[in-house]
Amino acid sequence: AVVSTQSTGGVDVFNPGCPLVALGTDSDDKDKLMPVVKFGIQCGFRVIDIRNDSEIFNSVAPSVNTLISGGFLDRKDIFIVFKLSKILNVKHIENQITSHLSACQWSYIDLLILQKNSATENNLFILWRTLENLIMRKVIKNIGLSGFSVEQMEQLIHVAVIKPFAVQAKLNPIETDDFLREFCHRHNLLLIAKSPLQHGKLLCNPSVIDIAGQYKVSPAQVLLAWAIQKRSVPVVQTLNTDHIKENIMVSDLKLSERDMKVISSLGD
Repeated sequence: AVVSTQSTGGVDVFNPGCPLVALGTDSDDKDKLMPVVKFGIQCGFRVIDIRNDSEIFNSVAPSVNTLISGGFLDRKDIFIVFKLSKILNVKHIENQITSHLSACQWSYIDLLILQKNSATENNLFILWRTLENLIMRKVIKNIGLSGFSVEQMEQLIHVAVIKPFAVQAKLNPIETDDFLREFCHRHNLLLIAKSPLQHGKLLCNPSVIDIAGQYKVSPAQVLLAWAIQKRSVPVVQTLNTDHIKENIMVSDLKLSERDMKVISSLGD
């Protein structure tokens, strides 16, 4: 039988009444990450997206741990997304994950995203069995995928004991994939949207600026609201504290059906 853990602790990522924006940490300026992550969590971010980089992990973990030890929140209140791409050896995947956990003094990862590359694509089913075992041992709570085709993911779901919990992909009004959205909706998979602002390019779009003016919000907030209303969790990345505060303040912003269609048509 195919099962899905969908264990999210205190963060309800599937609750449409609780729209979420994830804080990305994919930055080369790692010295600034620690205070930025701490500030982001204090502002309300509860989903933290981390790539497979020990330096980034070591920058993020202390910020989270400081807030936990200070009583600001509990570990269950933070949803850690960890992207696994640098797989040196399929047999040693467990060591790679547990070493990161040991370094940051955490007992589990909420969501591990398996990114497509030659190693993961050629050994997908074997890797998935290993990750399923780690779920059984409570080292990770959920497994996701990134970069794999819908066909590959369909094949995996048919043989998996524990089905994917989430799919992460580059998604915005220009770079969209309705086929992938339909797939995630059909299988009840969380869709995590990378590059929701198209690396800032969409912030200058006249239609986005016009809609932002109507709602008296920023273009970034309009694009994040669009992503949320398209049933995805957008990942935003910035070291600017003003932008961090702005990006999290989208829970009350609801775009009209007309404005959603205008933004969705930007890539036509």
